[in-house]
Amino acid sequence: GTGAQAKLFHRLLQRQGYHVNGISKKSNWSTKLAILAFRKTNGMSRNSKFSKKIFRKLLQGRGAFKPEHKKERHVEVDLSRQVMSLIAGGKARHTFHVSTGTSSTPTIRGKFHFYLRQAGYNASRMYYSVYFQGGYATHGYDPVPTYPASHGCVRNPIPYSKFIYRWVQIGMPIYVYN
Repeated sequence: GTGAQAKLFHRLLQRQGYHVNGISKKSNWSTKLAILAFRKTNGMSRNSKFSKKIFRKLLQGRGAFKPEHKKERHVEVDLSRQVMSLIAGGKARHTFHVSTGTSSTPTIRGKFHFYLRQAGYNASRMYYSVYFQGGYATHGYDPVPTYPASHGCVRNPIPYSKFIYRWVQIGMPIYVYN
């Protein structure tokens, strides 16, 4: 949609902790990625289509990612839903659609701490990487399908990679679970 309704929809997505690139009067790529993250978080079909059901849930203040850990500023990756959320103050502040490791190259599970940041692209086409264990990182990549497709890393959409890179601090915990 466009106009005041689209603006309200973007505000509601942000209030529930879904990352949108500003409050716009038009639907755009950022809206679609936020809808996809919302749908994945809420067990809906994995696409980026707007629906009245989503709008209704948002108006009711429902549908946010519910963190499993609330005590500290951290990152959570839910492998079963293929979403990553940046948590602060016990709430999901920015939730993203991601793609993690395939069954033959799974993403490791557990609590880790970010230890290395790498700006720009590397030789593996990973963009703005933040490593949390060995060669495992969250990073921008293209494509980021709706299902597990990586070699073990947490792929995020390239347009959000710099934001995530800046938000994550060295030493910050990341929880990866099913």
